[in-house]
Amino acid sequence: MKRYALSTVAIVCLLAANLMAQDATTTTWSGTLDANGTELRLEFDVTEGGEKPTAKLRSLDQNNAMFDAKFEQSGDSFSFAIMQLGAKFDGKLDEAKETISGTFEQAGQKFPLTLTKGETNAAVVETLKEAWVGKLNMGIMNPVMQFRVMESSADDPKCYFDSITEGATGFAGTWKIADGKISFKIPPIKLTYEGELNEAGDEATGVWNQGGRELPMTIKRQPTEYDSENVWENRPQRPKGPFPYNTKIVKFENEQHNLTLAGTLTIPKTPGKHPAVILISGSGPQDRDETLMEHKPFLVLADYLSRRGIAVLRYDDRGFGSSTGKFKGATTQDFATDASAAVDFLKAHDRIDANQIGLAGHSEGGLIAPIVCELRDDVAFVVLMAATGVDGKTIINSQTEAMLRVEMTEPEQQAEMEIGIELNRILVARAVEGTLDYEDPELKEQVDALLDRLPEEESKLAKEVIGSTIESAKKRLAGKWMKNFIEYDPRPALAKIKCPVLAIIGSKDLQVLPDLNMPEIEKALREGGNDNFKMVTIEGLNHLFQKCETGSMNEYITIQETWNPEALKQIGDWIESHVTLVE
Repeated sequence: MKRYALSTVAIVCLLAANLMAQDATTTTWSGTLDANGTELRLEFDVTEGGEKPTAKLRSLDQNNAMFDAKFEQSGDSFSFAIMQLGAKFDGKLDEAKETISGTFEQAGQKFPLTLTKGETNAAVVETLKEAWVGKLNMGIMNPVMQFRVMESSADDPKCYFDSITEGATGFAGTWKIADGKISFKIPPIKLTYEGELNEAGDEATGVWNQGGRELPMTIKRQPTEYDSENVWENRPQRPKGPFPYNTKIVKFENEQHNLTLAGTLTIPKTPGKHPAVILISGSGPQDRDETLMEHKPFLVLADYLSRRGIAVLRYDDRGFGSSTGKFKGATTQDFATDASAAVDFLKAHDRIDANQIGLAGHSEGGLIAPIVCELRDDVAFVVLMAATGVDGKTIINSQTEAMLRVEMTEPEQQAEMEIGIELNRILVARAVEGTLDYEDPELKEQVDALLDRLPEEESKLAKEVIGSTIESAKKRLAGKWMKNFIEYDPRPALAKIKCPVLAIIGSKDLQVLPDLNMPEIEKALREGGNDNFKMVTIEGLNHLFQKCETGSMNEYITIQETWNPEALKQIGDWIESHVTLVE
């Protein structure tokens, strides 16, 4: 289901890059992109002198990340295409030939951008001075955060912010130590931190503020930056050749919504038409690999199934990666039309058996797959991976309670935990009713009564920030996708599935509780007259099908396993038993 993400707006993939020396034939075009309130300084360096001009994009506020760009000029029309990012800039040169005014486009979003001609910035040499690292206690999730303090040849108080857990790194800012306090300002993501230093000056206790939300946070100084071995390159299940299948980058159209989906199709090398499965990702904008916390679950699953003779199509969500369209504002039902378009694409493919195309949806993808079966009657089989069987309101309440109970185990945390559970129920219920407004005297009275159960000082502090917290919750819960999710009941669609179904889940899934959801999925299938299904709960697995300790989201990144082998085998064996493989 929905996974917590920092409220950042990024236009690049946040890959670290070194500044590159420019020669005398390089012209720099600089501008500031306002992406929904987040300002990012960009530079396009155009180098001439070779057979044809070359260009690079540098994002100054994101660790000086640099990407190759394809540059074209026709008269006064300039164009930069950044293939790595699925982004482009098109503009017109003014009469003075000093500025280019145009539009920067990425993931279906368009922003005005004006570039000014100037000299290339001199390369600034930066070295790490120290790092300040801490965990942000959010109750359900405790992401690791880092501020990297730099020593620079420009002699400015430069720092970079990294969200280690999320893999979002390189946001530029400034820092200061004065009067026994340390502070950081990271303008690109509207983040500030200010803390009181201890006597030794190596630890600070303070407040994290982002977008008006304040949380306590302690950070500690260390001489080197945070070192994590939990990166994708080191994961043991990262696919490695030789591969007994061909990999094709593909695109297909959703004509109903006038957008193009981009993805990857893996087809076994054995000649003939192969059975195929379409992977449908969970909630939130996802790439074709369902990349999350240095894991790529769909890449691992596609590799496993294609090695077993099954073709696999996985694709970037609309408005994300290389797919066009707009993600924001789209509902689960809209995403179902994307998956249906994927079925149409495979049915027309000369290496795919049109009568053996199935769907495998993870989390929200398990909501989407049954809707696709409502839209069409030619789906050969369905795999529901950690899918929900009850309405979204029940899901949110149940997962919030389960996660808090796992994370807040200390005796002194119990009162706060129970208040958090009850407060969540109140806010979700109000959101469903359309009455979530902290200015409402009845709601304020309810909330204040809850907070009065805390110790006096904690209660006072909580009351100071609860208004902004509720306002943030109101915006999140009022979004088109969330409102639809809260109200949507998957059982009617499940009851209409007529093809074979595998429902599989982990016993320690805290986002989709197995004891709550699996019986409802089974009941809906039976009531619809479908007795060709299999229900599988694997002991000790979390929402991502990893072997885990508690099921906490905080474990996702630290677990080396991307897919538990037993889960892979269950899915592979079941699909193989319902299709005919090419010999």
